[in-house]
Amino acid sequence: MKDTGNQNPTNQVKRINFSYISHELQHLLHLESGFLYTVKELFFRPGKLVRSFILADRTKATKPLIFLIFSATLFTLLFHFFHTEYHFFSLNQEIGNVDQYLKKEMISNWVNSHIGYTSLFIGFLISLWISLFFKKHGYNIYEITVLLCYSIGQSFLIVCLFALTGQLFKSNVIANVGVFAAYLYVFWSIGQFFGEKKIINYIKSFSCCLLGAVSFRLILILLANIFYYLGLK
Repeated sequence: MKDTGNQNPTNQVKRINFSYISHELQHLLHLESGFLYTVKELFFRPGKLVRSFILADRTKATKPLIFLIFSATLFTLLFHFFHTEYHFFSLNQEIGNVDQYLKKEMISNWVNSHIGYTSLFIGFLISLWISLFFKKHGYNIYEITVLLCYSIGQSFLIVCLFALTGQLFKSNVIANVGVFAAYLYVFWSIGQFFGEKKIINYIKSFSCCLLGAVSFRLILILLANIFYYLGLK
């Protein structure tokens, strides 16, 4: 009878240890070359990188959704490690009963503790406005969402960089500058994607981001009112 318990030595797999896990994570995120390449190109030529990914070569850059989730995870871990509060979108400034309700319940807290999901949804809203403002360029909603994944993901890394520098020099001002720089980066990267030499593209980009943020805030306020009047806890 054939012994099925014996394994062919030539087919032996590697032991699962730290080296194996590290290699698998690097392979998953394409960190050995793709991630660093993506970060570098997004810093200097975001429009060119995203256009190349959409229209030509998708092998060099880290996949957009993975890039966004990984950047958001780094962002969350960093601010959790330093016990820093960062309100991505807070509704606690609203007035009346809804304000009292939100301060006790989970909407604002959920938004700020799930940065990846929040960013993806905000990016989708911004992409809807972009598809309207930049309709003549011919990109569909999915391609524009790719652009937002890269832009917002890179903005998280910018905030992380400034936050680490702020911790090094014990300065909250540096961290706050990083938040402002991250917002500016998103406006700039979107405008560059549609044509870096046209000022109107940057104006339209700013408008789309502002409208996307306002749309998201209005949706949260609507949900808060619905929960409040339904008496949901």
